[in-house]
Amino acid sequence: MARSDASTDGSPGLTRPYRARDGGLVRLRVPGGYVTSQVLRQLSDISAQFADGLLQLTIRGNIQLRSMTLGANGTIAAAAINAFIATGIVPRSHERVRSILCSPLPSQQRPDLRPLVAELDAAIQADPRLADLPGSFVWAFDDGRGDVAAERWDLLYQAVTPSAGVIATSTGETWDVLARQAVETMVRLAREFGRLRLHEDPAPVHPYQLGFRSRSKFGARLSVQLGPGTSRTIHRGHRPQVGPVGADLLAGVPLGLLSPEMIDVLPRGEVTITPWRQLLIRDGAYDMAAFRAVGYAIDPAEPWAHVSACPGAIGCVRTEVDTLAMAERLVDAATNGEVILTEDVHISGCEHRCGAPRGPYVDVVAPRHVVTVIDAIEERRLMGPDEADAETSR
Repeated sequence: MARSDASTDGSPGLTRPYRARDGGLVRLRVPGGYVTSQVLRQLSDISAQFADGLLQLTIRGNIQLRSMTLGANGTIAAAAINAFIATGIVPRSHERVRSILCSPLPSQQRPDLRPLVAELDAAIQADPRLADLPGSFVWAFDDGRGDVAAERWDLLYQAVTPSAGVIATSTGETWDVLARQAVETMVRLAREFGRLRLHEDPAPVHPYQLGFRSRSKFGARLSVQLGPGTSRTIHRGHRPQVGPVGADLLAGVPLGLLSPEMIDVLPRGEVTITPWRQLLIRDGAYDMAAFRAVGYAIDPAEPWAHVSACPGAIGCVRTEVDTLAMAERLVDAATNGEVILTEDVHISGCEHRCGAPRGPYVDVVAPRHVVTVIDAIEERRLMGPDEADAETSR
């Protein structure tokens, strides 16, 4: 029987940091992306004292700190742990089992799914059977517009009406459920996956990685209670563009790196981290110039609204390419008119393509010069739409 341990789940957490090239990497779970600017300031202070001074947003709406000093046993300093705990963001249990995505934009026409996020988070922490789920296991709540449904997830609830929706698994099973049944149904499926994965060696991290025999059984117990699955398909939309959202502001964070200056300009109260390295800032549309001045991308036409990169040589032993510097040079080239960016560009240091966006994008792996990136963009631009989409899917 396989064990759920570091050999099958490399997702870093406070109690088990990852040793990267630039030091310890600690990832903090932020269910639904909901956090306050006060907590971000506390984390920024922790980063200034114990890490590289920045906060990094992940594609699952979480926060990570890099370049932390690790002891001989691979742990971070007790003072840093105490500082993290003092923020109130660290749960008492299930510290790595909390990647919960949720449609971030407010809407009077669509249901508010934030209560379901809170309900699920509480249910996860109350169930010891879920403590061994992999840290990269993703739960998702989509309000029907398809923004979150288009991302990578393992269990999804997508609203169809204010009181009902569909539950889906990454292996293709779907069931019609009432909204009040959503959390309980997702927890039951997660328990079943936790049980099935321990019968395989190595234990899979996601349900779609289960062997054929296990996959054919996934959801079988639930079908007895809910009946056969539905034929309803999941609606997959697109991520929201940066810019004003009513009185609020959806602001892009270049390379996902939040500086102290970017945090200091945030108003007091709740902000939402999206899975697209953005912040939804309440009432931020009233002073967009202040956010632009400290480095946020607030116009979908801005180069930084289209460019992303993996950590590259600074933090990863798999590559010698400084992808972050390459991304900055690409943005400079776009700003100077040397290249036109009409779709997303992701620069990867290796074939793993960490942090790559979903949907069509210009895929550039291990470039040695920004000219290589520009050539890839121009080649993509000259392709027809069908040919370009086929290239991205490979």
